Amino acid sequence: MRALGLVAAALVLLALVAYAAGLGIYAVAATRPRVSTQPRTQDEARSAIERLGLAREYPFAHRFALLPHGRMHYIDEGEGPILLCLHGNGSWSLECADLVKARTGGARVIAPDLIGFGLSEKPAHPDANAIEAHAEDLAALVEALGLEDVQIAVADTSAPIGIQLARLAPERVRSSVLREQPTRESELRTKLARVPLLGELLVQGLGAASPGFAHGPLGRAQGSWDERASSLALARSE
Repeated sequence: MRALGLVAAALVLLALVAYAAGLGIYAVAATRPRVSTQPRTQDEARSAIERLGLAREYPFAHRFALLPHGRMHYIDEGEGPILLCLHGNGSWSLECADLVKARTGGARVIAPDLIGFGLSEKPAHPDANAIEAHAEDLAALVEALGLEDVQIAVADTSAPIGIQLARLAPERVRSSVLREQPTRESELRTKLARVPLLGELLVQGLGAASPGFAHGPLGRAQGSWDERASSLALARSE
């Protein structure tokens, strides 16, 4: 009986430590980010990029579109055949920067920040069916810009969005190409994100959906617990 009591006490202590750690992560992650990443103008967007220390990596003009689920930030560079670059979960259009620089000599490359990511609007309560919501926004963007014969380059975690977009706008979207194969690390992050409570702590608390976590260049644009809700919603809708 004594041994059983010790085990029970140890489990209670472990639960209390885990609870305290979770509260600590939430307290830190819920603080207001130092840099606002929900700009409304080009000047505000440029200021945000500079304050994030990414002006050299992201030397593009900023554009905005009001779509069904919020205000979307995107870049539109070059002329020619149209390539739509979709970033992955926990990321933003900075992920497409190298592709934009390499392809704009002979193509028109459009790289949006999905709603809830990057410099786009970040709703406090993102749509639970995130894949459908993102695809609807992209279909609206494609239509608003009058795009046709669009090829999509997608990250592994945004591939379902690209597939759904093609279904919603078959007359405008030609094909999609996976830019990168899923890695064990990305698959593990997605699996952990789906675990109740643990997903909240890892994704919303630590920014684990982003390569480099919350303080890496791709995770830096989702600066708080609430802003990372979209990453958790996307991971759980895949």
